[in-house]
Formats: sequence, structure tokens, C-alpha cells
Amino acid sequence: MLLLSFFCFVLTLASSAQTPSIDEMLEEISADSLRRTVVDLQNFGSRFALREGGNREVAEYVAGRLNAYGIPAIVDTFYATGDHWIAGHYEQWFYNVKGVLEAPNPMNDSIVIIGAHLDAIATTPNYNILNVSPGADDNASGTAVMIEMARIFQHYGLSPALTVNFMAYDGEELGLFGSVHDAWCRTDVNDKISIMLNNDMVSYQPDDDWKLTLHWYENAIDLAERAADICSQYTDIEPIIPSLSENGDARNSDSHAYYEYGFRPVFAIEHTFSTSYHTDHDVADSNNYDYLAHVARYNLGMLYHFAIAPTPTSIMQTETDARLMVYPNPTSGTAMVRLPWECSFQTLVTITDMMGKVVKMTLATAIADGANLVEIDLTSLPAGIYVCTVSNNDKRALTKVVKSSKL
Repeated sequence: MLLLSFFCFVLTLASSAQTPSIDEMLEEISADSLRRTVVDLQNFGSRFALREGGNREVAEYVAGRLNAYGIPAIVDTFYATGDHWIAGHYEQWFYNVKGVLEAPNPMNDSIVIIGAHLDAIATTPNYNILNVSPGADDNASGTAVMIEMARIFQHYGLSPALTVNFMAYDGEELGLFGSVHDAWCRTDVNDKISIMLNNDMVSYQPDDDWKLTLHWYENAIDLAERAADICSQYTDIEPIIPSLSENGDARNSDSHAYYEYGFRPVFAIEHTFSTSYHTDHDVADSNNYDYLAHVARYNLGMLYHFAIAPTPTSIMQTETDARLMVYPNPTSGTAMVRLPWECSFQTLVTITDMMGKVVKMTLATAIADGANLVEIDLTSLPAGIYVCTVSNNDKRALTKVVKSSKL
């Protein structure tokens, strides 16, 4: 018995030695490594998807980097033809990259995707296409984060509990071509996606204001909330979950294609928007690589919790958790309320101050038929802590909401 106990103890030590802590892995993320990828992508000169020859060489570079880090990767080529409002008529081949790290003993058949678009565009103020599109922030930065995750996986020899796909999309700037193609293909073969992490423009940020916007989708609000928690836990960045009126950009990046096909994404983007957006001035020297390294830390935290060491609840494709939630919270004005049940004309939303005085009362109006999301406007209220209560016949739920003085 003593010998058996000692043998189990040795096995436990060996297992612990092989599995690094999340804190240890976070320290391995390198701003210099991220910068190297951004510079390499910038050095293609143009990554405009409709240029002669397209982005084949760019895709081969990305696939080569993933393969070098032990992630088997292929270039997924597809053809499209049509008319674009800037570029005019096109008949072109497009080049996605798909790297697959199979889980050796998967907990289930779900897949975690980390993705970013590899193409770029630069125009004049009159929307004439320029021959040079360095696209350092948009979106070499997101691609660099994805490749950095592959480097971390190789460095520690990580074997995920769920299969991880490393994706780079072509044609995003033209209308999400690459992500629509991939999402459609996954639907066709019945892929189950636990979560899709999208990074698009994640490196332009003032040193005194590190914030990251986490755009949400109606089928994955709980994932955005979890992403905000992980960002706060593992980075020096303040996560921002936008209100409904501020969430419009959720439709403008590759994650929206997955949402349209029923998958559950989270979309991370810099909070202070780049002044070099879609210009030939979007160069590597304009990026904040310390900030970018912390965006990578957020992504590693998400991969750790959803793919490397997930809990059973984190990999289940369940409906949105039935809790009353308000976000952003604190809010300086409008905020979204997620109801614990489907909204109806009988749902009453009441805002009371800490003395119990009702300061606002309204019947809930859903943002869409059958939705459980409503928007409240606290702009007229002074800064402070309030209680948001929703009630519907015999059902009632409440939570605190903070009105900020910051505009």
C-alpha cells in the first residue's frame, strides 16, 4: 500500500510538471514575437484580396508559421465572383488558412476557433484603392495574436481537451467572404463550435487608456460576460461590453458570419479606434505592442478556460444563462437588460434608488420579437447605485446597476 501511494504521488508530480499553470503560460507571451508577425505581414506591401494573384502568398506565410509551431495547417482556396461598391466587378480566388490542433482525448466533439482576417485595404478619402495596404493594426494585429497562441501551445506542448482551430480569413474587407465561406462549410458538415474568438484591430491604444471592446451577439451574451471576466482577471486592460446602441460594429467583422450560421462568437476590438483605419499609414510603428501582448493574454485566458482546461459547463452549447443582467455596468447612459424570461408587453422594468424610491418605470419593449433583451436609458439620473427590477405576473428578478458620472 505504501509503495502504491508513493507511485501515485510520483505520477501526480510528473503530471503537474507537464501541465504549466495559466500564470506561467501568460508570462511567455512576447510583445517582440507579436511585432515580428505584424512586420512580416506589413512587408507584403499589399494584402488587398482583389490585387493580381490575390493573397495566396500571405496565406502560405500564415500556414507556414502555424506548421512551424506544430499546428497542421492548410490553405483553403475558394472562388467568388460579383460586384463590389469600391472595387467593381471581380472574379477572384480567395485564400483562407485553417490550422487544426486535435484534442488527443476530447471531452466532446466541440471545436474552439480563434480567428482573424489576413487581408487589408487602403483607400484615398474618395475611396480610390491604393496599391499599398500595410494593414498593421487592421488586421495584422489580430493575425499576430492567433499565431502567438500557436507558439504558446508549441512551447509548452499543450494538448487541449477540445480541438482548437486556428483560422485566418481572406476577403473580410470586401464583405466577410472568408468567414462566410468557412461558417457555411462547417454547417454543411455539422461541426459543433463551442466558441469562436475573433480579434480584429487590437493594437492601437493610448498607453494611459487600456480598454478592449467586446462586441456581443444575441446567442452568446454569456460568452461576452465571461470574456470580460477573463480579461479583467489576466490582463491590465479594462473590458467594455457595449450597450445595444453601441454594439452595431458587431456585424462588421468575421464573428458576425458565424453568428449568422448559428455559432457563438465573441468579437474583441480596440476601444480607442485607430486614426489610420484603411489608410497607407496603418504601419507597424503605430501599434502599441505592450497593449497587444495583453490582448494576447486575454485570448490565452479564453483558450485555457474553454479548450485547455475547460469545465463541463464551459463547453456545453446551452442557451443564455437565465439571469437578470445589466451591461455595461457601470453605465453613463443607456444599458442593456437581459431578462430571465422572454420579453412580453406585461414585463415591467423599474429603477429604484437605494432608499427604495422609484425613479424610472417602463414596460419592456424587446429589441426583436421573442427576444429577452431590452434597453433602458439612465441618462437623466444622477450618478449613483440603483436597483433594476423586472416583473412579469408572478415572476420577479432584480440586480444592482451603477450610473457613472463619466460621459
